[in-house]
Amino acid sequence: MNFKIMQQPNSFLRGFFMWFCAAIFYGFQFILRVSPSVMAQDLMASLAIEACTLGALVSFYYWGYSIMQIPAGLLLDSIGPRKPLSLACILCFLGALLFAGGQHIGLLFFGRFLMGIGSAFGFLTCIRIASTWFPAEKLAIFVGFTLAIGTAGGTSGGLPLALLVQATDWQTTIYILACISLALAIVIWCVIADGGPSINTLDQKVPNKPSLSLKHITILILEIVRNPQTWLFGAYGFLMYIPLSGFADLWGVPYLMQAFNVECEVAAGALSTFYVGVGIGGPLWSWILTFFKSYRRSMIVSAFVTLLFLSIVIYLPQIPFTAVYSLFFIAGAASSGQFLAFASVADINDRNRAATASGVHNMLCMFSGILMQPVIGAILDLVWNGERVAGSPYYSLTDYHLALAIVPLSLVLAALCVLFIRETYPATSANDKLLTQER
Repeated sequence: MNFKIMQQPNSFLRGFFMWFCAAIFYGFQFILRVSPSVMAQDLMASLAIEACTLGALVSFYYWGYSIMQIPAGLLLDSIGPRKPLSLACILCFLGALLFAGGQHIGLLFFGRFLMGIGSAFGFLTCIRIASTWFPAEKLAIFVGFTLAIGTAGGTSGGLPLALLVQATDWQTTIYILACISLALAIVIWCVIADGGPSINTLDQKVPNKPSLSLKHITILILEIVRNPQTWLFGAYGFLMYIPLSGFADLWGVPYLMQAFNVECEVAAGALSTFYVGVGIGGPLWSWILTFFKSYRRSMIVSAFVTLLFLSIVIYLPQIPFTAVYSLFFIAGAASSGQFLAFASVADINDRNRAATASGVHNMLCMFSGILMQPVIGAILDLVWNGERVAGSPYYSLTDYHLALAIVPLSLVLAALCVLFIRETYPATSANDKLLTQER
């Protein structure tokens, strides 16, 4: 798809601003996602709940996010990005209002669920706009920048949000996030268009929007889930995502406060380096992959390096707190190797089903937050001695060590999963096919 010289700048700039608006929302949804981590103690004290209930409450975001992965992609392809993304912002706005002002715990659960549904459109919309408005060779660049902006959102959900909670309270903070979501809805409605560049600015027309029947969608998904490799890659992604969804997104800040005796904003600032590492590590793993010339070896290294550095933070609290920043950064960069699985999932399925296969894989990854956030909380409650401080349950360092054992265990299991995964690196795959033909 080549842009004509005279009209390229206008088309490029319009597409860029549309993508940028969608990317800002993608970064914003990260703030919504991780916001409970900096207000965990306040939430438990204010709502008179314990760790298991808090984990279940926060995990409802992942329920909404996970179940909407495939429907969101189909909706964006069918009617374009403007209406779905505007509606997504409204859902996040309503969800934040319910979460901040809900007088009943059920309303808070529903609020997190709505935020998850709305957030599911963020990354997919960025990809949809980039693939429509820019040449194919530019897509990887925009995907990389999208992930970087999302990581910036995760970082903003740490220290800045902790300072805001300290200056006001958790309800006011969520109300402010609700107002930002509403403002984004207005901007997105005004800036983003459903169609692609005019046919006068392109050498060829933008492909027609797909019209998929329910039967065709069902057959397409069944073909993907019937492939055993899909589930092996999904298991790897699920296990590798636990350090992010189960630890960094919720229990990391409370743990650091207990283990290193630091304030919430200090703990949040340290944990934000994990997200910075994830953002920077993503492009680096493309180079590491070419060095190893193997998806399997790269994915195993990702699991074990993440295991090493996170285990040091969790089980060696006597280390200087300044070292935690570097350890989290390296662990985050190492864990981003898990995203190599997305390329492999596309390779093991038919190319015309790559987007749907990626949606299925991403959904399986997100289930880690659904399960592990309440499970870690349940273990904390199980070993808790009943002590409370200022109305909030007091979990000892030993309690956290037992509950967070799930994190290193998941990384070991992720490495074991790779042993059963088929190599999809191009040169290796070609050799495997040649050996098969010779036999």
